[in-house]
Amino acid sequence: MQLSQVQQKAVETIEGALLIFAGAGSGKTRVITQKIHYLLSTKRVSPENILAVTFTNKAAREMRERVASLIANEEIVRELTISTFHSLGLRIIKRNHAVIGYPSNFIIYSSYEQVELMKQVMSERGYSKEQFSPKMLVHAISSIKNNPDLLHLSSFLLRSPINVVAKKLYPFYVETMKTAGGVDFDDLLMLPLTIFNKRPDIKDKYAKQFQYIMVDEYQDTNPTQYRLIKELSSHHQNICVVGDDDQSIYSWRGAVVENILNFHKDFDNCTVIKLEQNYRSVSTIVEAAAKLIEQNGTRAEKKTFSSQIADVGEGISLRSFPDEQAEADFVSTTIFNSLQNYNSLGNIAVLVRANAQTRPFEMAFARRSIPYTVIGGQKFFENKESKDLLAYLQLLVNPSSEVSLRRIINYPTRGIGTTTQQKIYAEAAKRSVSVITLLAQNSLDAFSPKQQESLRAFSQLYQKVQKMVQNNTPPVQLISYLVDRINIRQEVAKSSENETVGAIRIDNIDSFISALSQHADENRGMQTSGIIIDFINSVALIQSGEEEKKFNGVSIITAHSSKGLEFDTVFLIGMYDGGLPNSRALKEGGVEEERRLCYVAMTRAKKRLFISYPHTVRVKGRIETTHPSRFLKEAEISGDTRFFSKNSIEEDKSALFEEMLKKLKEKKPR
Repeated sequence: MQLSQVQQKAVETIEGALLIFAGAGSGKTRVITQKIHYLLSTKRVSPENILAVTFTNKAAREMRERVASLIANEEIVRELTISTFHSLGLRIIKRNHAVIGYPSNFIIYSSYEQVELMKQVMSERGYSKEQFSPKMLVHAISSIKNNPDLLHLSSFLLRSPINVVAKKLYPFYVETMKTAGGVDFDDLLMLPLTIFNKRPDIKDKYAKQFQYIMVDEYQDTNPTQYRLIKELSSHHQNICVVGDDDQSIYSWRGAVVENILNFHKDFDNCTVIKLEQNYRSVSTIVEAAAKLIEQNGTRAEKKTFSSQIADVGEGISLRSFPDEQAEADFVSTTIFNSLQNYNSLGNIAVLVRANAQTRPFEMAFARRSIPYTVIGGQKFFENKESKDLLAYLQLLVNPSSEVSLRRIINYPTRGIGTTTQQKIYAEAAKRSVSVITLLAQNSLDAFSPKQQESLRAFSQLYQKVQKMVQNNTPPVQLISYLVDRINIRQEVAKSSENETVGAIRIDNIDSFISALSQHADENRGMQTSGIIIDFINSVALIQSGEEEKKFNGVSIITAHSSKGLEFDTVFLIGMYDGGLPNSRALKEGGVEEERRLCYVAMTRAKKRLFISYPHTVRVKGRIETTHPSRFLKEAEISGDTRFFSKNSIEEDKSALFEEMLKKLKEKKPR
């Protein structure tokens, strides 16, 4: 495929600062790799004078492979510096560690080791880990390292008491890690700047070496990455950045969209080139996405377009449904009925805004034996919150389930530590009864008063909820009571690394309640114990999916994780206010980034984009009415909003259905 005129201009513009606005599907990776090839083959630039930086190992590997296919000279490709920001930082630190007083054998701390170190620092400085989450403090310090200005911003300090404590502990955390000969991933970005500050001659050496610098996905850079690139390009000032402010969706990771919007101000004599033609998607999809993103006030002016005209059956379809289950059933039925062969599943994706939304689709695909995989996250019932609550339910209907008991007897923490657990299991074995029976008998003479108090409290809770099962209490009432009594929401909020993760995990708890509520509605007339057993078994069937599902199946993926991917057919679900845009953004004024996220999701589709929303959703077991997403009106998307009756989406029992089902089950991955 020949480069377009504007792409060719982007490739051949090599002197000075160059900002390439590369819209979705505009061939930005191709432009970068062709630019490297142009520098090497036409301009005869030495490979050691070229630096290309991106964000992930996968992207760096793909870039290197593409260059290798163009150059066909392994030695030249080996001499190129094509790496992630962190790999580049690590290389600089390794060669200059003595400048900042680090040993040559320093190690990179894992997230677990960082939290353990924080616990040590907190203990030494008199801070309780019960009051302040070590994980959240580590995350706050990470935010500071990625943007040192936060130390002086009152808005950062006022946002959370955690941030105030993080500022106080920051120097002690840094010094303790340095004394231990360790660095964390944020140090890989920050310490090179410290080296450059202490030794300008070292900075000049790198700045002179890298005559041409290219940065991919520039809209995702944080302030520390910006400073690093600024220093490295200070000598030759031949800096080319490629990105799209309309696809800046990672502010929660520290990305600052202003880096790309202000690039032409930060670098003198900047040339701006816009890659506006989308080569991925049909024009109908591109035009709707363009109308949507034009509603953002903070963006560079661009006009994206596509010359691909949609064929019959391609383009955008909008549908609405009574509830999330009907929405999921429609998606699974549509996929099943349009399935040409097993391998075509890899070209289909279901995009969700939040992990908790995957549940009804996982269940719908399991019912139809449609292979699927969850990309960029766990399957819903495999997250910790679901596993913990399933263990509670399992124990209620099977008091002898020691595996379930071991999981939850001290979660959330209730003073039944490892020593107490070992004693209670040993005592139960000696008496040939289950632990639950032993506790019910109150046979706790072998335990200290404090241990007895903790064990009795757990036993009383268990007996209370067990009685609710026996009395046929509605499952949603039972699970809601249990969740409130064990304070699992508070435990999750406290133990999560930051507020965003905590909110996601709490959403998982609420979605679990909704799942059990829906299962109970579908099995009215059944005893509560029977509903719980049936629910546990249905989850087990989903989790025990055939191995082939891991190889080739429909992708269920969050919109954030979909960036950089493309599919022939995309189902963008949950398009209601509170879904996309999500409720937090509506409350806190983050609608512009949500609009960018929707733009990213829409432009993953090459040929067909199915957009849908339910008229009602379950929230903590309650049914709430929704309103169509404001983004639909902004993108001028309208269409069939008829309700689909349950009968119209029942499984097709025809011979064709049986034949296709047989083929699906028999098909083996290559």
